Amino acid sequence: MKKIFLLSCSILFLAKCSSEEKATPQIVANKSEIVKTYSKIVLASYSDALEQAQKLNQEIATFTANPSAAGLEKCKQAWLNARPSYLQTEAYRFYSGPIDNDSTGVEGLLNAWPLDEAYIDYTKNNSYIIETGVINDSLNYPSITSDFLVKDNELNGETDVKVGYHAIEFLLWGQDESKTGPGNRPYTDYLIASNKNAFRRATYLKVVSNLLVESLQQVKQQWETSSNFRKEFEKESNTDASIINILIGLGKLSKGELAGERLGATLANKSQEDEHSCFSDNTHNDFIYNQKGINNVFVGSYTMTNGTKIEGYSFSEYLKNTKISAFNETVLKLNKSTDAIKNIPVPFDLAIESATGQQKITEAIASLKEQSNQIVQIAKEMGYTLIVPEKN
Repeated sequence: MKKIFLLSCSILFLAKCSSEEKATPQIVANKSEIVKTYSKIVLASYSDALEQAQKLNQEIATFTANPSAAGLEKCKQAWLNARPSYLQTEAYRFYSGPIDNDSTGVEGLLNAWPLDEAYIDYTKNNSYIIETGVINDSLNYPSITSDFLVKDNELNGETDVKVGYHAIEFLLWGQDESKTGPGNRPYTDYLIASNKNAFRRATYLKVVSNLLVESLQQVKQQWETSSNFRKEFEKESNTDASIINILIGLGKLSKGELAGERLGATLANKSQEDEHSCFSDNTHNDFIYNQKGINNVFVGSYTMTNGTKIEGYSFSEYLKNTKISAFNETVLKLNKSTDAIKNIPVPFDLAIESATGQQKITEAIASLKEQSNQIVQIAKEMGYTLIVPEKN
């Protein structure tokens, strides 16, 4: 527990309490309520992410037991269904919390990208099939287990991604060779009768799917009401540190991750290999639900996949009651970013190649940076000084 909360001290050079705001009992209580609402939303959204991952895992188990075209499509749909809830949780990153703590975090096992397909399975170069990766190399990789894949993940660099959502995505869709649609892996890749490495491919898919569930369970447990992390996070003496962590997470997702890595770097390289969900052509939804996650935290509200609404006192209410101009400006910036993201043409891999698409992406990048700057302003209005770097 002490290890995780070292962050509270380590970022104080970036964020500190200002003497301009008097910490009245009511202000302290309101800030504490923001933290508690945040914790409730985090737990609910990780619960959803876990539930959807379990459904995906079941579809994969059914499909690999009896491969069929219909079964593969069900797996793809389950993967697409699993993404929105997880993507919203990315608003809880970037402050060394349970998801990305240096020593115990599992973010790298969940959503690492970009992914070089050749480390996992065969790839195509025009009409030639190049049999590489763990699946096609039984000599160097005789057994495919979760322990091995975790140990070997990113061993050869950051694109050597062997586990997580995007590894599963590749195993379901295959390479995206089309300019107008997603990848088109045949279900026969999993038929033992017609493909020599079908059994190893199915084993790999099941192992990474199980690992996805296990990793999400680990993060969710840290946000349960009885967990040591949540108790420390909500402790009144840690309220300022927790508020700072929440805001730095939102600011970094907005600027360094979305505006920088996921939009900016891909636009600069104009390469679909840098696209976040390139195999399924689902990247536009990645941006939309990341942005929704930021908005959830600001308004203190999250609607679960079963329709249950989790809500409470929020940054929105705090500013509305104390700094109405900051409230109005934040709503404006959030809405502007949401609209800018939705205006990016679909599919994203075509958008990065067209003048219109590039312009829309550029506008979204600018809006997200403005949004991050407004998050810094929220911190200022609450009595903190916050610095969000250009790169995470």
